[in-house]
Amino acid sequence: MFCLLFFISSCSYYVPQRYTIETSTHSPNQCLFNENKTAIDSRSIKVISWNSLAGCRQTMRNLGALTFCSQAQSNQSFLELTKNRDILIIQEAFMDSEMRQTLKNLGTQYSWDMGISYILDQKKDIPTGVYTVANAQALSACSQRSNDVLLPTPKAILFTTYNLSDGELTTNEKLLVVNVHAILISQSSLYAQLDRMAKKMSKHEGPIILAGDFNTMTENSYLKLKEIVGAIGMVEAKMEKKDDHRVKSMLGQAYDFIFYKKLRLIRTNSIDLAETTIGKTSDHNPIFAEFQGINVKP
Repeated sequence: MFCLLFFISSCSYYVPQRYTIETSTHSPNQCLFNENKTAIDSRSIKVISWNSLAGCRQTMRNLGALTFCSQAQSNQSFLELTKNRDILIIQEAFMDSEMRQTLKNLGTQYSWDMGISYILDQKKDIPTGVYTVANAQALSACSQRSNDVLLPTPKAILFTTYNLSDGELTTNEKLLVVNVHAILISQSSLYAQLDRMAKKMSKHEGPIILAGDFNTMTENSYLKLKEIVGAIGMVEAKMEKKDDHRVKSMLGQAYDFIFYKKLRLIRTNSIDLAETTIGKTSDHNPIFAEFQGINVKP
């Protein structure tokens, strides 16, 4: 979290009423739709989901937040971890000038869409929330913002859809990517947020990737998450124990997950940043997954 619970009252933020979405190609708006011919190659869809804890960034230090890595480390880790990925599903993100430049450094083939939770720095109008980056432009981008009854900072869920291709031609299928930063404290608020999310997801007939930080601190909240998304056909991308380095709660429950539907899971794993040359630049470890379209020959 950007604002530690004990110091939450000192955080400077406001919830913008004028928009919940910002993208690399559009002005801020409520929900965006776009016609384009770019597509994600369904023969191999490589994904990273990561709560990147933007606290390492200079904007956070300017606001007096606790940080444990430098701006340069944060930029480098982001570029290294997201290299050669088709879809980046990022939580606890914000869009300052440094982040815009970092995203540009990924390459011109990438576009991004951001679901805005609130404005972190009012003076510079810097939003925070979740963003999804892909090597194709989104056909649509919509966001749901939810409030936690015990915390004043809202959480966002971003829904983006993309064309899929078979490597040569665009297919009729559309991929829905759902990027979640779930409510932290109140379980009733968390379940309401997830129910609302699942209701929107159920209207999509094509393949789906659902990923993010679900803040499932207990086994009960994890089981409830599985129940809600399982009811609409989502399957958890489970990894072998030796490949599972996700951060867990004091009760041993993982927070971060990837679920999928109407896709073939090729592989999934997470890494411990502290054991890499990148170093610990977030309080979460990233999850990686590779999928294939179900019509692609294995």
